[in-house]
Amino acid sequence: MDGRHVIVASNRGPVSFERDDAGRVVARRGAGGLVTALTGALSATGGRWIAAAMSEEDRRLAGTGPVEVEGPAGSGSYRVRFLALEPRAYEAYYQGISNRVLWFLNHYLWDTARLPSFDAGTAGAWLAYRQVNESFAATLAEEPGGAGGGWGGTHAYLVQDYHLALAPAALRRLRPDARIAHFWHTPFAGPDYLAILPRELREELLAGTLGADVVGFQAPGWARQFLAACRLLPGASVDARRRRVRFGGREVSVGVYPVGVDTAGLDALAASEEAAAAGRALEAWLGDRRLVLRADRTELSKNVLRGFLAFEALLANRPDLRGRVAMLAMLNPSRLDLPEYRAYLDDCLAAAARVDERFGEGPDDPVRVVIADDYPATLAAHARYDVLLVNPTFDGMNLVAKEGPWLNRRDGALVLSENAGAFSELGRHAVRVSPFDVEGTAAAMAAALDMPVAERRRRLRGLRRAVLASPPERWVRRQLGDLDAANAAR
Repeated sequence: MDGRHVIVASNRGPVSFERDDAGRVVARRGAGGLVTALTGALSATGGRWIAAAMSEEDRRLAGTGPVEVEGPAGSGSYRVRFLALEPRAYEAYYQGISNRVLWFLNHYLWDTARLPSFDAGTAGAWLAYRQVNESFAATLAEEPGGAGGGWGGTHAYLVQDYHLALAPAALRRLRPDARIAHFWHTPFAGPDYLAILPRELREELLAGTLGADVVGFQAPGWARQFLAACRLLPGASVDARRRRVRFGGREVSVGVYPVGVDTAGLDALAASEEAAAAGRALEAWLGDRRLVLRADRTELSKNVLRGFLAFEALLANRPDLRGRVAMLAMLNPSRLDLPEYRAYLDDCLAAAARVDERFGEGPDDPVRVVIADDYPATLAAHARYDVLLVNPTFDGMNLVAKEGPWLNRRDGALVLSENAGAFSELGRHAVRVSPFDVEGTAAAMAAALDMPVAERRRRLRGLRRAVLASPPERWVRRQLGDLDAANAAR
């Protein structure tokens, strides 16, 4: 990494510690290409990852200093530093603002006839959000060397996601010469929707993000919306063509860095005995039926309910497919402590049950819903699907649209929402749908099932080429390169 010391900050870290049944401290590592890429960069530079303590063992370790962690095989080690945040402040920051405000905002999830209603509770939660962001910034600024320090200001700070939108500006105040990139893993709301926030909150949100030198997004559409939203900020000058924002006497670069998947890691996990056993169980349930698959978290933006409604419409419109096609929904539980999410999951389960009652023929129902964190079974299903439905209302990337085609072994077709961040990379090889069009999604699934094998094969090759074009390490490398260019232009 050219002598650059990479420092990552995120709400959750790449590893969390807990005690096993024997009382030993064990590490539970995060999965996925993004963690692999970032930890690889950290291992190569001797950098650190700053994250909130998630477990009691994390909180204990927060008082002992950074923890040495082994990176990807052969890459060396890096250090994780945990922040033991005050529990009530963390709850307000995480649930009160990050999940209940910023997530809903940037995924266009509010029922605006009823929600949101910003009140004194919101103001108190925002104060906690600001305080947590400032705690992260203070910890980043304390890193040895730092901007203008013993390493000659060679730190590259990679601040992650909407949880830490205020951290770049807070760090800038402490380290004016810091080299900061901030990456949004979610969409970014356009100016009309962003204007739902109280003026003070939206201006602080934008100004906080613009404390970075480089602001990154998963897809061109989200970068355009951020640039448009910056026009709401007094004193900001936006050059949309060059993707630049001038604010506070500084120029900020806005980039597009699509996150990729760790194909080698996927292949290794898919070859495991756990995945093989799950594949055999899936075949036993399917028999000779074709498979429509969705694999998502139980997250409102994933649009699971309309997926079931579309499958119901498919069977209603195409009697010839009844008994010949099944839908498997692999749903990883998410945020079920929030009432909106519990109610939504209940609606989804009711819709799936209605399809089974209406079109069930024989011992096997046409819809199976699995609510579990079962990654091996999900990988096995990716290998087996004939149609993969990825229909989020809005999504930052939706990596399942990349994981599925990479692992599929049946020339399966991808039905993809035009509002998924992955659409800009994969859309021309997929069957395009509007996520709000139930009949259109049913027609898209029918077209995918009817598609000639040669056409499906051609599209799958295109999807795999697109996956290979954006490996996780490229995501890190491009941001660091743009960060260097932005600082050279100072």
